[in-house]
Amino acid sequence: MSRFADRKKGIRSYQVQTKNDPWIPVLFVLCFILPALAGAVYYGLIASNRYVTEARFAIRPALGSSDKTSSETGGTASGTSNQMVAQDTQITREFILSRPMLEILEGQLPLRQWFSSDSIDYFSRFDPEKPIEKFVRYWKRRVGVEVEGGSGIMSVTVEAFDPDESLAIAKAVMKEAERKVNDLSVKSREDAVAESARELRLAEERMTKIRLAMRDLRNREGVLDAQKTNDINIKMIAELRASRINLAVQLAIGQRDLGPDSRRIMDLKQQIKDIDDNIARIERQSASQDPDQKRLLSDALTRFEILENDRKNAEKYYQQVLTAYERARIISARQIEFFSPIVEPVKAESSTEPRRLLMIGLIMAGAGILFGASMFARKMMT
Repeated sequence: MSRFADRKKGIRSYQVQTKNDPWIPVLFVLCFILPALAGAVYYGLIASNRYVTEARFAIRPALGSSDKTSSETGGTASGTSNQMVAQDTQITREFILSRPMLEILEGQLPLRQWFSSDSIDYFSRFDPEKPIEKFVRYWKRRVGVEVEGGSGIMSVTVEAFDPDESLAIAKAVMKEAERKVNDLSVKSREDAVAESARELRLAEERMTKIRLAMRDLRNREGVLDAQKTNDINIKMIAELRASRINLAVQLAIGQRDLGPDSRRIMDLKQQIKDIDDNIARIERQSASQDPDQKRLLSDALTRFEILENDRKNAEKYYQQVLTAYERARIISARQIEFFSPIVEPVKAESSTEPRRLLMIGLIMAGAGILFGASMFARKMMT
């Protein structure tokens, strides 16, 4: 009973305090009645109807398209088509909301006149005397662009105060967006051909440089082909050794019947000596540690082998770059990305903005929260 009596006493004291506080009606009027009434009057009687036109499109890669070239793969790269499409999609989105798009459309449509008409309410219309920077901010409130993350489909919504104007703006936006996509595709194709041509020129210069080095080495060494020369020397040495063996056999047989001073024996010995000298000379020209021997076929063969490997690698790389260049040139003749409209803009039959009941309800809810907060603050002060 005592607890119940204390509770009734507290309620009575609060009611008495509330009735005695003169700020409560003032706060109710300022924080709730006036905002709710202003919102109801504006959205119910003053706010102009806005007609929304929606269009959807996507940027799609062409089948069999090739990406930009790169030197690491001899002038071609693969696996970046999706990345290019995603980047171009974001570029197109930013372009639609940008100042260049607005300036282009201003040259085609009387946008300032449309958005500053006297039939538009004061808070929604645009002042045509304001600079382009202000108009860009206003443009971003009237045009919305959304990109679906999974599919990459772009949705463009245009708000205007007349359905025909909204449709005209939406069509112009779609037209300029398609032109931008085509320009990006052309630039990408031109970059691919230019980069491939640059790589082809570098590969050709490298191959030419190695061929000139090979020519200079032949002139300096006096050998057209060190490998063939070495093969000929080996074959010649083998033939000389076979001839020496035959002469040695003849000498052994002749020494059994003839004396050492006979003409036959002396001729055989001289022939064997000449053959040994020739074999030694050829071997000395091929490989030797004699510092007086200036020109060695083994050194020339080593230098020829190095240049020959460089030449083969350069020619192989040149062929790869040439193939890539031809591929890029062929692909550059056709489009690698396509602007694909999904939903064409259609004239709106009724206004969808502003949502009057929703906005009035939100304003009243906000005013109620504001009044509650003011009551709490007043209680804390007292």
